[in-house]
Amino acid sequence: MKRPLIFSALLALMVPATAFSASWLECNGDSNKKLRWSGTSKTARVNTISFSGANLTAAFRGLDAVNRNPSPFSISKSTETGTVGFKNGQNEVYATSISPPARARMDNHCYWFLGWHYGIDEVDIELDSTGRNWTSSTAKSSNFTYTGNARPIDAVITHEAGHFIGLMHVNWEYNVMGDNWRHHHTNGGTARTYLGEDASHGARVLYGTQGSSFNDVSVAHWRRTGADGEYSTHGRVRVRNNANTATLTGITINGEPGYRVTRGTTVRPEFTIENNGKSTQNNVTFGIYVSSNDFISYSDRRIGGGTFGSIHPADVATLTIPVNIPNDLNAGQNYWLGIIIDEDNDIAEVDGDNNRAYIPIRIQ
Repeated sequence: MKRPLIFSALLALMVPATAFSASWLECNGDSNKKLRWSGTSKTARVNTISFSGANLTAAFRGLDAVNRNPSPFSISKSTETGTVGFKNGQNEVYATSISPPARARMDNHCYWFLGWHYGIDEVDIELDSTGRNWTSSTAKSSNFTYTGNARPIDAVITHEAGHFIGLMHVNWEYNVMGDNWRHHHTNGGTARTYLGEDASHGARVLYGTQGSSFNDVSVAHWRRTGADGEYSTHGRVRVRNNANTATLTGITINGEPGYRVTRGTTVRPEFTIENNGKSTQNNVTFGIYVSSNDFISYSDRRIGGGTFGSIHPADVATLTIPVNIPNDLNAGQNYWLGIIIDEDNDIAEVDGDNNRAYIPIRIQ
């Protein structure tokens, strides 16, 4: 979300820098002087006057999504009561009346005094306390980007916590530091926010790579659709024709965007594939399934599949995958085209629940 950057009063020259899609600030434009925390852990104090019960759980869940990254850096969570304030030596998470839905207020320093001094000093995360409808639920029936009418607390916390570790906005690729509202792993009725490949790569650029094993491939039914200022814009993936020259006719199915698909034809469902880990994964298996509901599982009918030759951990890929629609599906009925990545469970992953996604279709 949009937020001010508040720097040291001494001379500061912050220059945005990127690698692949992640973005951060560099002191004096020097790639060896990245604006980051010293050490590999900092505490975020969640204010329990602002967040209690399920809302506190959601705030913690948003921070935990950032902690699932392949760098050694993590955010230590704690709670506090009482007053809050910026530049008080504490990193706080609280609700207050502000114009944007949320923001991260960052106090950094970058100056020369007998040598360069640079780093992050404090970050406060603020959510708007007035005029917003928030939800603590991961149910897509509550989420306004699906069939609900509320903004998920955890999604915006994850975005702002990306700023906490030193990441800046991204508008050129699918990324939680862009449109965080439309950045979920969704299967069935649950939509989970997550850090994602590009922000995970940015965490490694800032803090290095952790020594322990960290493997995680995933798939989402969201994609980048463009840019809105500093932010990437996201929309749902599509079903394309076999020549990949046109999108099939759209239709709303159970409140979600779907497509009219003719049985017996070859079409190209689109999915966004990510490697959120620390090393390239080769020969990753996948299967394409057709289901009678929006929960994709191995018990559904497998209608195609194959292998992704190489998935790099710093370059999101939205791909179309050709698949033949069976002739024996019922005309006029709704189905869900799904994918399962790492279908053979060959990869020892830190999160295996993000390997499935779906697109609603209606057979004609």
